Amino acid sequence: MDVAVLIPCFNEAASIHEVVMKLRQQLHSARIVVCDNASTDGTAERARAAGAEVMREERRGKGNAMRRLFRDVEADIYVMIDGDDTYGTEILADAIALVRDEGCDMVVGTRRLGDIRQRRGHDAGNQLFTRFFQTLFDVRSEDVFSGLRVFSRRLIKTFPCISLEFEIEAELEIYCARMLLPTASLPVTIRPRRGSVSKLNTWRDGLKILWLSIRMLHREYPLRLYVALGGLIGLVASLLLVPVAQDYLATGLVPRFPTLIACSVLLALSVASIGMGLILKEITNNRYEMRYLRYLSYP
Repeated sequence: MDVAVLIPCFNEAASIHEVVMKLRQQLHSARIVVCDNASTDGTAERARAAGAEVMREERRGKGNAMRRLFRDVEADIYVMIDGDDTYGTEILADAIALVRDEGCDMVVGTRRLGDIRQRRGHDAGNQLFTRFFQTLFDVRSEDVFSGLRVFSRRLIKTFPCISLEFEIEAELEIYCARMLLPTASLPVTIRPRRGSVSKLNTWRDGLKILWLSIRMLHREYPLRLYVALGGLIGLVASLLLVPVAQDYLATGLVPRFPTLIACSVLLALSVASIGMGLILKEITNNRYEMRYLRYLSYP
């Protein structure tokens, strides 16, 4: 089976040559493709010198780079790995075997975060958001944002990549959970960066992940989002209605008429929100039925 290794890169000239050479040693016959994401430090030249194919994507962001790679590279099995030389490649043969022989659609390299001294914010944030996604989206992975993954062709060719930046890993996890696709995890060692710095910012990227969560709830699990929103609005309306009802029962009058109107509007919004969630849920289910039929059309 044809194997393609996909490497999104932004200013990784210091490490990309070694990454390509290590991959070539591990996967002798694989096609190695680097997507130069508008780098300014000669990343593309270093990748070509190591023997990799190079594509260029001017729109910055890992999601944009991976969308280009998923679209233009044809293979039976895909490997996604970062170009910063932080991931060990020792699990690739086993991960590819799980896809080829065991029918897994995605194998995740679960990082051993204790092997190096990372920024505490990144480490804690990764664990926090992993638990968050496991609870909210029924994700099974122990490392939602791992940059080392192996995929089947049928997953890649039916995956609707909407992420622009690093959130693509979370989107992949949610897609697999929503489609009930077979996945697996293998522990992978990570090494400290050499010659470059992380592009992640703990607080800025944390907010982006929260915004992605809301978007993905709306798109993939709308009933959960809109029932919760409707319930919150209904609770606020009920709390505001209590003193109005007490006054009415005591005096037979409604001295807080504007509050009563506000409560009525809020209750109507609560019912509308829940109704919207029910409608969007059916639309989402129909969309996934069509997507699953397309998924089954690939061998």
